Amino acid sequence: MNEDGEPFEAKGSVLHPGETFHGYVIEKQIGQGGLGSIWLGRHRMLDTLFAIKVLDPEVAEAKPEHVTRFVREAKLATRIRHPNLVAVHDAGYDESRGIYYLVMDYVKGDTLRSTIAFGGALPEKEAVRIILQVANVLAAAQRFGMVHRDLKPENIMLTTEGTVKLLDLGIAKTSGGIDSLKTMAKSLFGTPAYISPEQALDSSAVDARADVFSLGIILFELLCGRHPYMDDTPTKVLQQLLDPSPIPDVRTFNDKVSPELAAVLSRMCAKAREDRLSSPKAIVDAFVRLGYAAPSSDETEFAAEPEATFEDMLQNFAPDRPAAPRADEDLVLETQDQDVQEFMARLKRKRQRTKMLTRIAWALGAGLLLLVAALAWRILS
Repeated sequence: MNEDGEPFEAKGSVLHPGETFHGYVIEKQIGQGGLGSIWLGRHRMLDTLFAIKVLDPEVAEAKPEHVTRFVREAKLATRIRHPNLVAVHDAGYDESRGIYYLVMDYVKGDTLRSTIAFGGALPEKEAVRIILQVANVLAAAQRFGMVHRDLKPENIMLTTEGTVKLLDLGIAKTSGGIDSLKTMAKSLFGTPAYISPEQALDSSAVDARADVFSLGIILFELLCGRHPYMDDTPTKVLQQLLDPSPIPDVRTFNDKVSPELAAVLSRMCAKAREDRLSSPKAIVDAFVRLGYAAPSSDETEFAAEPEATFEDMLQNFAPDRPAAPRADEDLVLETQDQDVQEFMARLKRKRQRTKMLTRIAWALGAGLLLLVAALAWRILS
């Protein structure tokens, strides 16, 4: 049962209420996704509730890249302590059950997806308050060289006290060499409805401006109760995000939005990243200029740089884990929609053909120039 009393359609459960798992008494399942499940556990000694995130054993066996992502989330989340980031306290691999797990703060509240679905558009001040908190934690993460790459309403929680909590750093990209997937130039990460154009084309080249774009789409949704593109398929939404024309004016769908906020939102969602606000810190600064108070970052803490490499850490996490994906392997969008996958495959092939034709044209042009130069030299000599 989830927190609303509705039963989960879970796969074969790896945990069961009442049993003890690594010092935690499992109380109930509170989440279920395509990759695993989340359980509520009470620490036996501390008598404190924690959320235990478990990667499905079948997923871990069939998709080694998800093991890499899971461990990345554990590592990155322990390197920053921020009031708007869900803290990870423990992680490991249970050999007897073949499962990877994370022990996180238990956050009671709803995701922004639920907030939008049940409440519709939010007042301008409340929408900006939420975005400011997300931008604040992203700005702190950027100081540590981190780009989230998968911002969406499902990854942002609003607690019962009104505090925003950012979830899921599994595909975050960092500097310093610990992101073993960042060299995959052909791969792309994220969710189609919120992905920036440049990230859709090549995730290895993204910077903080990709998160700015995604956060702008979320702000649009908070203000209007709907996505700027409401086509019936993810493929059509992705096509419109990739189109160079600007996103629709937010005031078309909500005329109560101030022109000043609409202008900031337009800069956040600029299709060309050089026209976009440059960073999460720039978002905070832009809203401060509109009269909003900047969130405090005094409680942010940064862990020391670990001596072990990411691959060493992954090996220590589970010595018998499946091999990590090769550096030339493709990873896919965070969607199971086959049409989206095929669309992106066609787009990649088209880009490759365009690059090849461009190289041929340059080669022919260079050859022709050399021929003209050689003829001119012979004539003049």
